[in-house]
Amino acid sequence: MIIKEVEEKTGLTRSNIRFYEKEMLIQPIRNESNGYREYSDENIEDIKKIAYLRTLGISIDDIRNIILQQISLYEIVEKQEQVLKTQIYDLENAKTMCEKMLKFNELSYLNLKVEEYITEIPEYWNENKHTLKLDSVSFLYMWGGNITWGIITIACLLIAIIAFPKLPTQIPVQWNNGVANSVDKKFIYAYPIICVVFRFILRPFTCR
Repeated sequence: MIIKEVEEKTGLTRSNIRFYEKEMLIQPIRNESNGYREYSDENIEDIKKIAYLRTLGISIDDIRNIILQQISLYEIVEKQEQVLKTQIYDLENAKTMCEKMLKFNELSYLNLKVEEYITEIPEYWNENKHTLKLDSVSFLYMWGGNITWGIITIACLLIAIIAFPKLPTQIPVQWNNGVANSVDKKFIYAYPIICVVFRFILRPFTCR
């Protein structure tokens, strides 16, 4: 069956299905006569299983290991249960702290006294180290820092320069009805340019 039928049978979007395929979690066959992917009933069941496990918060890597039988589903679900218990505890604790803070009608940033809500500050930081750790690796967030983007842009540019002489004039990028759609090899310079445009030109506007 074609992807439109898969969407109807699973209730999932095409982008979800393509993502699972890109991650090699499903491997539909390709019809050589028309270039279309053909999905089997087994693929349908796999897609539903994968989507269900994702709703439980199980990572793509863990799902891949389950499929490859490198770890059992039982072990992963058991581990995820513990993760969710920790998250529930943290959320309940944060909710309690918020309720405590809201009892003060004059609550503001200026008159906020952390010591009024927690007695052992170092211990509290340690209990919430997983949250604070996110701040220490913020350079890995989507926008990243200027240094991170600069390194990525320069690396992509160097790779493009080194690979350019060895590439054919036209590079195939998409299979469409038995025909390979191609672009000029200069297209490999597009990503470094996009990095510069989005990071240094468009980002101030998107942040606003």
